[in-house]
Amino acid sequence: MAPEGRWWGSGGADPPLLGLKGLSVFFRRKDRSLLTVSNLDLEIRQGEVFGLVGESGCGKSITALSIMGLLPAGAYATGNIFFTISRTDEVLDLLALEESRLCAIRGKEIGMVFQEPMTSLNPVFTIGYQISEVLMVHEGLSKREALGRAVDLLQLVRIPSPEARIKDYPHQLSGGMRQRVMIAMAVACNPSLLIADEPTTALDVTIQAEILNLLHDLRLSRGMAVLLITHDLAVISENADRVAIMYAGRIVELAPVEILFRNPLHPYTLGLYESIPTAREIPLKPIPGTVPAPDELPPGCKFSTRCRYRTAECDLEEPLLRMIEEDHFVSCIRAGELERSGVGAYRV
Repeated sequence: MAPEGRWWGSGGADPPLLGLKGLSVFFRRKDRSLLTVSNLDLEIRQGEVFGLVGESGCGKSITALSIMGLLPAGAYATGNIFFTISRTDEVLDLLALEESRLCAIRGKEIGMVFQEPMTSLNPVFTIGYQISEVLMVHEGLSKREALGRAVDLLQLVRIPSPEARIKDYPHQLSGGMRQRVMIAMAVACNPSLLIADEPTTALDVTIQAEILNLLHDLRLSRGMAVLLITHDLAVISENADRVAIMYAGRIVELAPVEILFRNPLHPYTLGLYESIPTAREIPLKPIPGTVPAPDELPPGCKFSTRCRYRTAECDLEEPLLRMIEEDHFVSCIRAGELERSGVGAYRV
């Protein structure tokens, strides 16, 4: 059943491809449930590349696993995850679906490239078998037909000699080639949404660029949307249309990429921005401290203990994500004040 009214932040009358409304993720403990992702509101539009950025431990991967219905044991999600089936325009709440229906969507309508391909691929099966299995389950192909398509997919992701490579096991491939296999599996059924969770982790710079270029080409040729999860703002600047900055399980800033890089307004965003190497003579400014554990978060603004612009008011209550300019949302009590004063990005 379609949600009532216009989804949060929607830029038009048509529903987005994916809409998270009030998504929270909890981990069960002996005496309580621990909140790790808090009341997330987010949308991804048809055909766009949406970046999700933050340090390790901010909740990016857990959000992706919630969408896929693959949360680890002891974790559960509340809220809504609305997904539009592109072929029929049917809108489903993924959190309300039975497992059998969700399995039909996972891998077919939504593909995912996991963070570490060596642990995501099964070491005892050939890559040809693992790719063809997706096609046999979701497309109903015979084993022979699926293997033929697997060869085509390996060629699509630019693996040389695909006819020979389908017989290889994951340990026989380099890290970059294993990542290409994961991409081939994720796009095998032509999904409308591809989730790429740190797709360039542990790869050298040259291979990183090749993987990102491959994702770009596949997105354009297949018309799919991409949720690109990373900690690297430089990757986002060159590959995403819109970006959300995530901290401690919350979205603290959301904007089109060009607006965010022109005028970052949250202190955490600015800290990430100042951590990007630009020139030899300009020293980096690391963000002090680390992301606190979910059960050690401060009152009020969750970034306050690491923020150089903290005031007494920051400890009173958690700021809401609010619009500062068109399409630019920030959860900071000083964002509007400083933006209106013309200083922007807290350069005071």
